[in-house]
Amino acid sequence: MVILFESFGNFTTGQTSYLALVSKKSRGTITLTDKEFSFKSEKDNILFQLRIHDIENFSVRNRLKLPTIELISVQGIVYTFYPHRRENSSLSTSKKSTEELFRQLTRITYKKESPILFETKGGFMDDGSIGENSAPETLKGIIFLNENYLFFKPFNEKTMYQIAILNILSIMKGDTDLGPSVKIQTNQNKIYSYIALKKQLGLYVKDKSKTEKLFEIINQAKIYKTSEQIRLEKEDKERIERVKSMMEVSNRLRLDMMRIALDMDEKAFTEKVFQWAKRFKFLIDGDYLIVNQDTVEDFLNDLSTGASVLLHRGLKVSCQFCEKKIDRNAKICPYCGKEVSNS
Repeated sequence: MVILFESFGNFTTGQTSYLALVSKKSRGTITLTDKEFSFKSEKDNILFQLRIHDIENFSVRNRLKLPTIELISVQGIVYTFYPHRRENSSLSTSKKSTEELFRQLTRITYKKESPILFETKGGFMDDGSIGENSAPETLKGIIFLNENYLFFKPFNEKTMYQIAILNILSIMKGDTDLGPSVKIQTNQNKIYSYIALKKQLGLYVKDKSKTEKLFEIINQAKIYKTSEQIRLEKEDKERIERVKSMMEVSNRLRLDMMRIALDMDEKAFTEKVFQWAKRFKFLIDGDYLIVNQDTVEDFLNDLSTGASVLLHRGLKVSCQFCEKKIDRNAKICPYCGKEVSNS
């Protein structure tokens, strides 16, 4: 396991008081790896461990000027912790280390299946729908981007804002009270603004160069994902044409040849072929599929208008949180219990 963060700190479970949080009994070592968050108490050497995919959400919360991270697991259990500035002082907290731990938690929890292409501290505004007159609040947090999603994780809210790259209609430059911004319009005509920030004398100020970079890299990600989608759609059409050609010359198809033509893995094909047989009144005779000519056209149309998009993925997608394979239409991951988005 790769250690992403390690520090002396304080840690408590459940709804805790300030005194319990800063007590010597709560001292120990905080460690974050690519697989789990752990805390080992200094006084009794008790080791607490939480798997990354069991993290529901987290935020920064100030407890009497003590910057802490409050985390909620998928089981609904609350954990509060913070790193120290000095090893022996529970009251000597490090805001910088707390922000770094928050950043690493964000990266590893929401990394999804793709590497992070860009990351910065930033501001986020939900400008509403086109035509709305609103004065949105500027949230501060972390902006990061991978090839599939643009994310914003607020410091002080237990939520995550994410936009699928393919759901981006347009990318524009704009202005906010803090400075130049990147405006994103989605296919649903919602507008969101992003601005890169940096710390200067303890305050967040605009980072014009990073905002420009964010604008550039989101555009690159959209171009790449659009071209990838076109390529996949072309490949799907070619698969369907191969199957169509086979059905034009015979109503008795070898299952292995059909699977190869569709370029599906064996397990996914076996699952799907029985669904097709039932739905379109085909027959399975040993190693052969007996096609019903009355429903062939419906079958090919079904492949063209939805099922074809899934063929190259074997009818499964990766959960954005635990990365296990789940049904594309699933709303809740059966492995980690988190709400998923496949838009």
